[in-house]
Formats: sequence, C-alpha cells, structure tokens
Amino acid sequence: MSSCGGIYSSSSYATMGRVSGADVSHQRIAEKLVILNDRSLGMLTRLYNIKKACADAKSKPAFLTDRSLDGAIKQIVKKFPVVDTKSNSALFQYVNSMKTDITRNLSLYYYTFADLLDLRDHILQLLTTMDVAQVQLDITVNHDVTTAYLNLVVNLICLMILLSKVEDRRAVLGLFNAAYDLSHGQSEPSFPRLGQMIIDYENPLKKLAEDLGPLNRLVVSALKSVSTVYIRRNITAEAWRKAEMLSFTANPKQLLYTAVTEEISGEYLSLDVMDRWIVLCVTVCYSNALNDPILYNMYQRALQSGLVIRLFRDEVFHIHTQLQTFFEALKGFAKKTHDIKECHAVAVDTSIAIHRERRRFLRGALKDLCLLLKDQPGLLGPKALFVWMGLSFSRDEVLWYLRHVDAFVDSDKKKNKRETEEINDKLLPELLFYMNELRLLVTKYEKVISRYYVRYIRGYEAVELRHVVQSLQNLCEEELIMISSFVSTVTELNRETTDFPALRLDWFRLQASLSSACSSFRLSDNKSFASLMNSTVFHLKMIDQQKEMLRETSDLSLFLLFFLFFVVISTGWCCHFFSFYTKQLESQLRQCLTLPSQSRYSIAYAFICSHFVSTLHDMCPEEKIHIVERGLSMCNMILEQLARETTNVIGRLGEHEMMLSEKLSTRECASIIAEAIRPKTGKHATPTIRRMPGEESFRVMRDQLTLPDKLTTALVELCSAVGYCRELEVSDHIFAPREFLSVELERYLGDVLRITIFKDSQTSEYPRRPSEMLEILNSQISALQMIDSCVSIDMMKLLTTALLQQSQPTDSQGTDTLTLTYCKWYLEVLLRRASNCQIVYSDHFESFIGNSEALPFAPDQYTDTYELNCLVQLIGPYGVKHLSERLIWHVASQITELNKIVRDNRDALIAARTSFDKPEKMHEIVAQLSGADGRERRNTSNHHQNNPVGGAMESVLQRVTIIGEIIAFRDLLHNALHDVMEQRIPFLLSSLHELNESMDERDKLPISEMCAAVGVTTTVDLALVNAIRQQAQTQRLTNPEEHYNISCLLFVFIAISLPKLALASSSFFRAHILASQNNSHTIPLAVNNLAGALFTLHEKNDVVLRMKEFLALASSGLLQILGTSDAEAMKEHQSVFIILEQLVKNSPYLSFDLLESCFPYNLIRTSYLSCYNRHE
Repeated sequence: MSSCGGIYSSSSYATMGRVSGADVSHQRIAEKLVILNDRSLGMLTRLYNIKKACADAKSKPAFLTDRSLDGAIKQIVKKFPVVDTKSNSALFQYVNSMKTDITRNLSLYYYTFADLLDLRDHILQLLTTMDVAQVQLDITVNHDVTTAYLNLVVNLICLMILLSKVEDRRAVLGLFNAAYDLSHGQSEPSFPRLGQMIIDYENPLKKLAEDLGPLNRLVVSALKSVSTVYIRRNITAEAWRKAEMLSFTANPKQLLYTAVTEEISGEYLSLDVMDRWIVLCVTVCYSNALNDPILYNMYQRALQSGLVIRLFRDEVFHIHTQLQTFFEALKGFAKKTHDIKECHAVAVDTSIAIHRERRRFLRGALKDLCLLLKDQPGLLGPKALFVWMGLSFSRDEVLWYLRHVDAFVDSDKKKNKRETEEINDKLLPELLFYMNELRLLVTKYEKVISRYYVRYIRGYEAVELRHVVQSLQNLCEEELIMISSFVSTVTELNRETTDFPALRLDWFRLQASLSSACSSFRLSDNKSFASLMNSTVFHLKMIDQQKEMLRETSDLSLFLLFFLFFVVISTGWCCHFFSFYTKQLESQLRQCLTLPSQSRYSIAYAFICSHFVSTLHDMCPEEKIHIVERGLSMCNMILEQLARETTNVIGRLGEHEMMLSEKLSTRECASIIAEAIRPKTGKHATPTIRRMPGEESFRVMRDQLTLPDKLTTALVELCSAVGYCRELEVSDHIFAPREFLSVELERYLGDVLRITIFKDSQTSEYPRRPSEMLEILNSQISALQMIDSCVSIDMMKLLTTALLQQSQPTDSQGTDTLTLTYCKWYLEVLLRRASNCQIVYSDHFESFIGNSEALPFAPDQYTDTYELNCLVQLIGPYGVKHLSERLIWHVASQITELNKIVRDNRDALIAARTSFDKPEKMHEIVAQLSGADGRERRNTSNHHQNNPVGGAMESVLQRVTIIGEIIAFRDLLHNALHDVMEQRIPFLLSSLHELNESMDERDKLPISEMCAAVGVTTTVDLALVNAIRQQAQTQRLTNPEEHYNISCLLFVFIAISLPKLALASSSFFRAHILASQNNSHTIPLAVNNLAGALFTLHEKNDVVLRMKEFLALASSGLLQILGTSDAEAMKEHQSVFIILEQLVKNSPYLSFDLLESCFPYNLIRTSYLSCYNRHE
C-alpha cells in the first residue's frame, strides 16, 4: 500500500533526536505533536479495521484458511520471525505458486504494520526530544502542549495494545514475507525490525513500561498538573448541586459577566480523556508514578470510576483484570494488586449509582440552560463556557453508559439480572435531547457568539495583553516578534476576520519553546500571561471554531461505531461492516418510544446520526461512503420507527372511536330496544344495568385516567418529537420527520380500510356494508384529526391523497383498494346472483332485494339508496367512474354475444322483420328461433316453468335481462352519486343542470361524459357507445353497414322474443315490489339504453324509427297471443304487457299515443289489475 507506506519520510525526521539545548524551537515540537497525534488516530483506524477483519472467519484473508497453505502457515507461526523458505522448500511449494497473489492481497496488512513501526519510532524520538529538552509540562500553563503530549503517549499505548489483540498477525506478516522472499530472493527490508516489534509487544504493557521508563519524569509531571482539574471534575452529583454547577441563576448579579477562569480550557476537558491519561500512563510508568501519593490517589479514583476505558471506538481496555495480570507478574507489587481488586469491588458497587446521579443532575441542569438560552439567546455570548461544560460533562456520562452497559453484565454472572436492571437508564433520551438542543442553539446563534467575542477580545483581552506584554522580560527576538504579532492581530480584530489557526499555532509554538528548561523566559514563572493567552485563544475558538468545539464536547458518534475491514481481491476492495453500539441505539429507541415520559425525546437519536461523519479519518478514506450510508440508513430507520409508533397510537385511538361509533349504530339501538321490551321472568328478577352511549364522558375521579386519556398523552408526546424540527441534515441529506409521519399515516389508513372491509379476512366472503365502512372511515378520520392539535402537518392533503388512492383500483403500494374490492363484489357476486334469479331488482324499493331465503347476505343492505350513497362517499367520483366502466364493459360483452346470435340467425330475422303481420309465417319463424316445435311446446306448456323454453331466443332474453340488471344497478349508482354531489357541490351542479336543460338532444352528446361524472342521466350513454365501438373493432365488425344491419336485426330479435317470457311463471309481475322474479322487468331499461347507444353509434339519426319498428313487432307478437291456443300456455302474458308499457313509459323515443295506436291500453290496465289481484 504505497499511500500508507509513504506517510512518513525518514529524511524529515533524521535529526529529530539531535537536540541542542539552546535551540529547542528548531525542533518544531508543536508541529510534530500535532502531526503525530493525527497520524496516530489514522493508524488506530487502520489497525482497528485489520483487527476486526482477522477476528472474523468470513472476512480474514482467504490465504489463512487455504488448506494447501496450512503447513507453511504453521511453520511460519512456530518459527516467527525467522522464515526460511529455502530449507523448507517443500512446505513453501504452494506459497511459491501463489506468491504474486499473496503479496498483492496481503500488502495492505503488511505495510500498515510497517507504518506502525515507523510511527512508533517517530513518537519515541519526539518524546525523547522533549525529555532531553527538559520541557516543563503543566496543563494550567502550557495547556496545548501538555494535552498533546499526554494524548500522544496514550495513543502510542493504545496502538501497541491494539496490535497485541490482532489475531493471525504472525501468520499474515510471515506469509507476506515468505512470498516476498520467493519473488525477490530476499526478505522485505523492514521485516526483521517489524517481526521483532511483534515479538516484543506480545505483552504490550511490559514492553511499553521499558520504552517509556526513561521518560517517567515528563509523564509524571504532566499527570501531576492534571490533578487539580481531575479532582475538581471527578466528584459526585451532590457536590455539583452544592456548588450550583452549570447554573446561570446561582449568582444573578453576574448573569451578564463573561464566564472566565484561570484554566478555562480545563473546565470542559473530558473526564473520559483524563481517565485514559491516568490509568494508562500511570500503569506504564509504574516505577515512579505509583510512589507519588497525588498520582496514586488519582489512579485509585480512576479505577473506581468504572470497569473499562476506551482504546479506540468500541475497543475497550478492561482495566482491573488487565492490571491485575500485569502487576501479578511483577515482584513487590502484591499490595498494588490487592488495591486494584478493592478498587474493582468499589467500582462494581458504587460506580453505577454515581454515574446515574450525575446523569440525573445533568438532565435538570441542561434543561434549565436550554430554557434560559432559548428565551435569552444573547446569554450565549458571556456564558458560552457553561454550554461547553454542560455538553462535555453530559458526553462523558453518555459514553460511560454506552461502554458499561455490557461490561457490568459480563463482569459478574451471579449479579447479572440485578446489575442489568440497575445500569439500564430509561431516561437517557432526555439527556441526549437537551444535548442536541444546546448544539442547535449554538449553531443557530453562532453569529451572536462570534460577534460578542470579537468585541470582548478587542475591548478587553487585547488591552490586557498589550499591558502584560510590555512587562515581560528575557524574551528572545523571535519569541517577542511572535507575541507582538499575536497582540496586534487581536487588537485589530473585526467581524470579517474569522480564521485564526495561525494565531493558535503560534501560541502552541510559544508554549513548546517557552516551556523548555533552557529558555531564558520561563512560562511557569509567568502564569498570569499564560492564563491570559490561553483565555484569548479559547475565545478565538468562539469566533471561528464553534463546529469544532461542538465536535470536541458533544460528539456521540460512538453510537454508530462499527468496524470496516478490507479484503483485497482481484477486482478491488471488498468492505464489510458490523455494528456495535447501534444495537444499543435501536434497543434504547424502542424503549424510549414505548415510555410516554421519554417518547418526546426520541428525535434526539435521529440527530445523533449526523455525528457519524466525525469518525472519518483521511488515512482511511474507504470508510467514508459506508459511514455516510450507515448514518443515512440509521436516521431513516429512526424516523420510520417514530412515525410507526405514532401511527400505532393513532390506530388504537381509531379503534376506540370505532367502538364509540358502534355504540351509536342502529344495530346497537335495536339490541337496547329488544332488551327493554323483553319480559322480566322470575319473581326476584333484577333488571340488568346497561351502560348507555355517552356515559364514558362522565369522569368520576380526575386521577383515574382512561385508555383514551393515556393514548392521547402518548400521542401528544410522540407528535412533540415529530414536530420538534421541520427538517434535519445528515451528511448533506435533508430528512423531514413530518413527511415520514404523513407517509406512514397514509399507508396506515389504506391498510386499515383494506383489512377492516372484511369482518374476518380469513373466513368472510362478503365485505362490510358501505355504511359500516363509512363509519369506520369517519372514526379513523376523527382519530387522525387529533394530530392537528399536536403537530402541524397538512392533514387535508394527507386525507385527500389517501382517499384518492382508494378511488383507484390499486394504491401506491400496489394493493387492492375499496374501489377494486367493491367492484369485484358487486360484479362477481351480487350481479351474478341476480342473473341467476336469486336477486331481484325492485323499482319500488330502488334496490336489489333477495329472491331466495338461502342467500347468505341481504342484497338490499348493499344496494339501497343509503348504502350506495355511502359507497359513493367511500370511493368518490373516480371510483364510481371505474365501477361504471367495468359495468359498461360487461354490457358491451353481452352485446357482442348477442351480435353473434343475430349473425347465426340472420335469415330468419330478416324474414321476421318483413312478415310481422303474417301470423302463420311468424309462428314458423318463432318456432325456428326458439329451437322447439309446436308439439314440444304444447307438451311442456302444462308444467310450471321458471324459464322460457327455446335455444337462441332464450339466450337473447337472458342476455338482454342481464344487460337490464347491470344498467339498473348503474342507474342506482349514478343516482347516489348525484345525491352526494348535490350535497357537496350544489352550485356547480345547478349550473350543469341549467346547461343540460338548455341544450337539445344532439348538442347534449359532447357533455354526456361530464354529466355521467356527476350522476346526471342523459339520453345517450356515451360510455356505452365507446365500449360498443371498441368491442366491434375487437370483433372485426369494421363494415359500418353490416354492423348497422346486425343492430337492427337485434332489436327485431328482442321484439319477437318478448312473448316467450309469458311461458315462464317467474315472469309474473309482483305489484308490491314492481318486479318480476326473473328480472324480466329490466328489459325496458336494456332496450332503451341499447337503442340510444347503438343507433347513435351508427349516426343515421333513425333511433325513433327503429324504436317504432320495435314497438310494432313487439305489440304484434303480443296481440297474436290473445284468442289463440297459446294463450293458455302463456299464462304470464299480462306481465309481458306491463313490460311493454314500461318500455314506452321510460323511452325518450316513444309515446303513449304511439302505443295506443298499435296496442290497446285497456289491455295494459287490465294487466295491472290482474297482477294486483293475483298478488292479494
């Protein structure tokens, strides 16, 4: 890996250790501390990924699991670091054959370890340089140098410990070197030293103690300077309360004063960082550090604070077990080992409670800070230090909690359950929320902060610095120039100047230079100057480094921490990810959402996802895309969970609303009435007390919360989280929580309607009545409208979108909607049963009614006016349009079949058309079309028959009846649509009525479709015209004349077939329902609609002529029944007379005058009277 191999240039550090006591500044200690600390973090990132890769059997280099290489690998591990490929040529035969692939694929691992060796050398050189230069480290004076030094030492220790945890490191390095040797005839140049480093650091603490032993003086002095800050920080929550920590109002008189201390940067220094300094540095410098009472006291307090400390990311160092093992191997440290065991017992017993109380204190303190700063954001200027302290304290406690959740569970299996309950913090989301709110306030008012500190530095600290610098003595010329330049820059500070890294680097250099024992100016003797400079540098950060300060004090990227490892394959890089603390995040999120008191803080987890990019490092760019994707997916998951939980609460509220609506339904009312009139039996029968609807609104006690109360509270809390912000940004992507909720609610409403349309989705065959579904929908809408008072979302748009989807066959998810479900049921169940004469269309009831007691449902409960009005409100005009189109498609299909029958009997129909006034001829034609001779007809005339006898003629009558049933249902649907439209858009509908009435029949055709869309009936059904045209093209009826002739003959066929209805007893016209059992009374509807559509399609303007011809044929055939022997067989001829009268009555093309001219009306009156009398 050439990029990593060239990170360090040996020439640039060649003279690193050649220290001249008089020229420390030329060693560039400050620059090297910055560079090496940054490189250490990059190397930790790469080493961390390699460790995780080698720990997983699926991801480790494939060569380590190759059986053909087992012998060579075992030999390498056994003899490491000596790899002799020549004397063991047989073992390395397969290595030789694969040497090119091995060197290419393992180069990443090998050169990462080589870079680590180089980095270790440079770090030790720098540490030695600083020791030789007798640099005086004091965190209260030279804060930047001291913290950088301690961080560098700790990073070195963590690197070596992490190195010792890498599995198969010997196998990887040895195998690479063997392949390199076989390819180049010699070992890789750095392998001897690299192999020795691997051997030396098998016990990293012991080797580090040897390496850093000569540097004990400098490490100890640096740690001792931390003692005052550490002791002040590592206290209990009770001590914080007594000191009124983080309180603006503790001293109201100083509310507007700038918060400044002697060691301002130490006030927000991470306690987690200091614990690492103390535990790791004291351990490797045990010979001197443990004998110092101050350091030993700090050491014990750090050991009692917890069980683990951070190495890197989720890799932790189990301090007590590791230190016991380390000190047990040393002579004379038995007492220290015993002390460590006692510290472990104290940590197990007390640390959970201590940190829990700290988190409790911080929740209240940060809440007060947020309330004050939101009300008075100007306080962010003088009191910015309080913000950084609060964020830093909180971050330390959150990170401690994350690392110790699993550590305490694993530490003592016997106390597993108790400790799990104790360490589990259900209130953690609240602390995270207030941390995030402080971050948002700082981001929102960053200009307020920067403007304040520009004025503060220029007006106070610049003046003070100028005065102090004049009194400084013994400064060399270069140092004096740097200080003078610093003072002049801050004196001329203005709002446009927003970049001060050069100033901070100059102060860093001055600290390194002036802290040397050989410097003529001792910084430690001028603490007031150092304190003022540290304060000024800190305040400069308030101007140009607010985001960096937020990252330093409140970064919670540990929630994401995962490992990424790389496997080099022939096609490139292969990256694999495994999450660690994301599991804790998910479990905490679920717990937070189910706890009403914390659910409003759940949005904090989404904001944490924006921290994930803080884990990136330039030395491992391969991580970036995957970390960004992980952050985006986590944020998406969190917002989806929040929206889903809110929707679940809405669902339960909707169920409650449905229950209340059910109590007010007619069914419930009927049961109450039945129970009230039921006679009370028994001498001592006591009346049952039934709770009436509405009694649930009377509250007996205020303290008793009902289920709706609890659900409403939960909804308010969840909506508070959703409405906390309109949008949040994660890795340059914008997330809108309210949109997540809108999408989830839209999906939920569709799912509820789809699920509840069947009472039992597994066994029920029939959907709920439209009125029931409308009640359910209204209940759900009532529940959804409660969100309006909780969070600002466009509920009208949401409902419109969701219900519009229900008016289409499928919704946005591709699932069935109410429109499709009801469309299937009405067409495939109800109308099919009507065609089988099980259901009858009644003009009197204007609905379909049952014709058989065996029906499993009541047709009128689905087709009466109220139910169809409810159906229209459910599926809307678009749904009605879809249902109408399906109905018309079925009508067109029936017409196609009728056309086929007509073509099969064309000759007979042509003859009948011209011979309708010749009874004998017509008798023969009818016998031919009916498919039965006269003898058969006479023999069957004595039996009660439900259907007319015959072949083609029977088929025509059945299909025309089916068309009539479909059109009857379509008309009911359009009437319901019209009624609903009159309620919703009365003014717009009245305009359409006036337009329709003002136009003649020809001009109405262009607006026919518009009229149908609102349920206004027109003479010609344009939808049917278009459907017939499309079916004709499908059936290749391209000749207009032929199609016209077939249409004419079809009406002839229907007319001469009407007398056949009189043969069936089911044709009897039942006066009380104005219907026949076989639905033959719908034939007039079919004939009139077919006439308007067919002859409008042919555009010959002869609809009236054709209908007159139909009336002449029909009346002639019916009159021929009277006075003949067929009259006895055709007992229901009077019912057929009524059908003829209904045809004329409902026809826009015929009149009763015309009927009277060809059919005596007294026969019709007699027929009505006979039917009424027969019914009675």
